[in-house]
Amino acid sequence: MLSRRSMISAAGATGIGLTAAACGSTEDTSTGGPVNIDAEATDLSGDVTLLTPDFTGDAAAELKDMIKAFTDENSGVKVKVDQVAWDKLNEKLSTSIAGGLVADVIMSGVGWTPPFAHKEIFAELPSDYVDGLGLDEALLGSCRYEDKYYSLPIGMDLRFVVYNKEMFAAKGITEAPTTMDELAEVANELTGDGVVGFDLLTKNIRQAWIHLLYAFGGTLFSEDGLTPTLQEEPGAKATQWILDLMDKGAVDYDLQAAEGQPTPFMQGAAAMQLVSTADWITWADMTPELAKKDAVGMFLLPGADGNDPVMFQGGTMISVGQRSKNQDAAAALVKHLMTPEMLAAGNAATGKVPPTPDIPDTPEITENYLTTFALEHLDKAGAAEGGSAAWMEIRGNLQPLIEACLTGQSDVQKMLDDMKALCDDAISRL
Repeated sequence: MLSRRSMISAAGATGIGLTAAACGSTEDTSTGGPVNIDAEATDLSGDVTLLTPDFTGDAAAELKDMIKAFTDENSGVKVKVDQVAWDKLNEKLSTSIAGGLVADVIMSGVGWTPPFAHKEIFAELPSDYVDGLGLDEALLGSCRYEDKYYSLPIGMDLRFVVYNKEMFAAKGITEAPTTMDELAEVANELTGDGVVGFDLLTKNIRQAWIHLLYAFGGTLFSEDGLTPTLQEEPGAKATQWILDLMDKGAVDYDLQAAEGQPTPFMQGAAAMQLVSTADWITWADMTPELAKKDAVGMFLLPGADGNDPVMFQGGTMISVGQRSKNQDAAAALVKHLMTPEMLAAGNAATGKVPPTPDIPDTPEITENYLTTFALEHLDKAGAAEGGSAAWMEIRGNLQPLIEACLTGQSDVQKMLDDMKALCDDAISRL
């Protein structure tokens, strides 16, 4: 069986002032409360280390320019970049914590904020500053732990459904489905003659299941993150919805693409796909006909039982290190990277979606039609991983439980029971 496609890049380190450890100035300026986001440039000096899994390959040059713009205004500060691949980031952070050498500025994933805020690795950000950025609440929910901000969304990876317009027209389907029942009907109708109606699982199965969980009105955890809720009725409905489509061939567990190869949708073997905005780069490179305006149809994953449609949010968050020895300068760098100009430049380089449409006009963004669709619907990006300080222990163990159910090795109730037990066990160790 071919390996599943992944949103994780295995890129290695690049040559922008790389460093293996986080070193700040000799004076410890960290605080127990919100960081000082408004320190004067003349008061800032010393080293700041930025840990990032992004800005690999050609994008490295843009990060270098973004940092230069910062150091030009803050001449006493030197920024060093510690580059690490996404699949090594959690290990890197854990090793850094154990060694007491945590970066001053840290880029991490959606869902990572509560665990690392709980461990006092991420510093609290001033609420007035965050609120003043004008970001949508759908994105800010992933930035909080115990009602305080510890991260900001800097580059998003958002997911929704794309469809082949010609296949829709051939079946006389004139409108995108607006409910999960309608989506199932359309997927079944489009299946046949070598075409699968809905490629749901080419991407990360865990994240696809979470997306569906939210579409059915569910959540992963209670608001305080101490009680799992993913095992409740919406989780059962979401799973059964997938299984019903699999029974009819409209979702195929084995329909997948080798790493770096076109997805079934790109090959014309699937009529619809749960797509990621990060796919645009592959589209433009391998199937440029899909990257033309109005070449494909797009719609949000519909809600079930009267729930609103929902978009899944992944991507990159940015935080100030609580253990930074140069916290004022680290906060100033975060503030710089979150300006509209830097958000435009950074996301144009990485192919991600800025957390706000209020940025300078940038062709790489405005001519990326997956990104522009996502920007129009940021308020619906409410489906996300995380929500508990125990998430980093839970996340890697959920997918095997889902896969076991989808392949007939367990049933829906056992999967949900195992999920609850997994979460309860991890939360009990907080």
